[in-house]
Amino acid sequence: MNFALDILPLSASSDILTLIFSLFAIALVLYLCYLFSKFMANRVNNVSKFNNIKVVERVALAQDKGLVIIQVCGKYYLIGFANNNIEILKELDGSELNLPKSALKDSFLDALNSTIKSRWDVKMSDKNNRNADKTDDAQDEEEKKSQ
Repeated sequence: MNFALDILPLSASSDILTLIFSLFAIALVLYLCYLFSKFMANRVNNVSKFNNIKVVERVALAQDKGLVIIQVCGKYYLIGFANNNIEILKELDGSELNLPKSALKDSFLDALNSTIKSRWDVKMSDKNNRNADKTDDAQDEEEKKSQ
């Protein structure tokens, strides 16, 4: 028996339908991942319903060492931590800290727009620097020709 004759080639319409279905499935998976990450972020951030303890800032000094500024009942503390050691280094005055003006966190869209704008600004400044370099090079060549 020859099975090659039994298999019909796929038509263009079935290829397009398969492509559309695949794109829809990928978009659905990405959306579900977004919803899950949003759910987990809310769950992690809302561990305490009373909001008496907040991590203001965290800096890693090494793989297992770092500094943290926390707010506990309105007072700020600088805490150092290592593998088996956590220590309050200093109680901080609120006026010493550079806190954000609004306590509300930016939405994902605001953060994305900010990132895109900052990268666009960097690209534009790089482009302007390259154009300035080209103009300087052209002026140097004209000076050499005139001499």
